[in-house]
Amino acid sequence: MTQKKVDLFKVSLGTVAVLIIAVIMKLGAPIFVKIAIAGFFALLISPTVKKTTRWVDDLLRRVFRKYRRRSDKSQSGLADVIGTALVLVMALTIASVFFFLIYGTMSMMLGRKDDMVSNVVTPVFDFVETAQTEWIPDIYSRLGMNDLEQVPFQTDSTVTSGKVPRSVVEDSSFSLSSIAPTAAGLVGSVSSALFNTVIIVMLTVFMVNGRRIFSKKIKKMDTATFQRYQELIGGVERVPRKYLLAKLVTSALTGLLIGVALIVMGFQPDEAIIWGTTAMVFNFIPFFGSLAAGVMIALYVMSVHGIQQGVIAAAVVLIINNIISNVIEPNYFGDVLPIGKVTILLCVIIWGYIWGLLGIFLAVPLTIITKVLLEHLIGRNSLVVLMEV
Repeated sequence: MTQKKVDLFKVSLGTVAVLIIAVIMKLGAPIFVKIAIAGFFALLISPTVKKTTRWVDDLLRRVFRKYRRRSDKSQSGLADVIGTALVLVMALTIASVFFFLIYGTMSMMLGRKDDMVSNVVTPVFDFVETAQTEWIPDIYSRLGMNDLEQVPFQTDSTVTSGKVPRSVVEDSSFSLSSIAPTAAGLVGSVSSALFNTVIIVMLTVFMVNGRRIFSKKIKKMDTATFQRYQELIGGVERVPRKYLLAKLVTSALTGLLIGVALIVMGFQPDEAIIWGTTAMVFNFIPFFGSLAAGVMIALYVMSVHGIQQGVIAAAVVLIINNIISNVIEPNYFGDVLPIGKVTILLCVIIWGYIWGLLGIFLAVPLTIITKVLLEHLIGRNSLVVLMEV
């Protein structure tokens, strides 16, 4: 078998393996998503847990005499438990705050549905009606197409009364009101959310502690194996963590500027905080997140102050996102993203298809980890270089 055939066989085998893994991950999404989220949190909180554990260790040694004996191992176990618990409580508190702020965003949107119909939907229908009844026939007339058969511009669902068709209002009202769950559905949703939260917290604790225990165990092996493990784990933890920290800084700056802009436009501080936080969270989604946040903010501003202010708000959000994405991120955080924009777009689409919305949020960190693993395990080959495009 020639070398060309061998390479072709390897590529084919690798493609089949990737497809099989993708199918398995999609079918096992309820399990793998929890593991991925737990790994994501473990990656973020591991340095904080380590520092907190040391602080608790020092505190215990100062307060309790029996823990001052270096040979007493009960101290280290207690410090690990307290340090991990403190960091988890802090992380869950922050996550809960973000959840309730996003929930407040959805509540504000639903509370403004009537204003959106009158200030957004009605002008759109008026514009479409004007185009159908005046502009398009005028264009036909200017083109000398008066002899053509009259085109039926109106559809069965459109009533040329200058108002939104009743069916549209009823349908939109029904679809919006149907979002509110029943009591039984609410209980089931809350129970499922609590169960998933407990599972993710337990997995996170096991991963944080297991990583430390495994590091201690592998120290007893030969030096070469330990060094190779340290380089691999160090790269897997360091690169995504640097990206997430940089993204957190730029996303927080985005949310802050958008919140200030909304206050300048006359909105209440609580509304500005909610929409600024929404923009911050959605900014973690590459390409599409800032667009979705901008659309929601523009629709909300339109429902309160009309289309003109909504367009201004959309322009402000667009300018802020472009300045941060194209000026601040490349100049100050340009070296923290080891994958290219094409790879980012593809990974968002692929992970979003496999795991849905959570896959979209985790797409970039998961792809960065995959790239670092490939670079350490098989070297810097053509596939690794291709991921930088």
